[in-house]
Amino acid sequence: MLNRKFADLRHSPRLDPRVLSYDAAALPQAVVAIGPRAQRKTKGGVVLAEPGFTWAMFLFPSRWYAVESVFDRSGSLVAHHVDICRPLEETDGMLSFLDLKLDLLIRADGEASWLDQDEYEAEVNSGAVPPPWQKSVSETAAALDRERACGTFPPGVIQRFRPPPRQEQPLDGGAGSA
Repeated sequence: MLNRKFADLRHSPRLDPRVLSYDAAALPQAVVAIGPRAQRKTKGGVVLAEPGFTWAMFLFPSRWYAVESVFDRSGSLVAHHVDICRPLEETDGMLSFLDLKLDLLIRADGEASWLDQDEYEAEVNSGAVPPPWQKSVSETAAALDRERACGTFPPGVIQRFRPPPRQEQPLDGGAGSA
């Protein structure tokens, strides 16, 4: 089943998201801390979320992809996770997109792999992804592969971004004992 994802990660309560910044007109539009009660999330053999990680959400009008740049507790890049999706829109006062299940994972060392092709094919076979969308997905995947091969993807605005330093928080999310 296709699902809607939001810039503030409200769609993923298991990540215990904490919005550090949100500006629909900026890039990234949202910077979200993965909270102390987050469950570890691994994809393609890479840990993408656990307490203390930070995600930067880059959403592009009229593009069929969104990029989540993932940083570990120390602020080092872990990976860029690219969702192939319908172009962004605003839903309930927050930028969002319809995830089409196909993902590109670009690790910090530059190694890249396409993930969840089986989930995407299942959505196509169920009729959830109509032929015009399939054409856009194919064109987008091909363009991303070309741009990666040329060294122009992820774009500079994504590659240059680093999250702001964060103060250490107790893993239990509390204020400490008195």
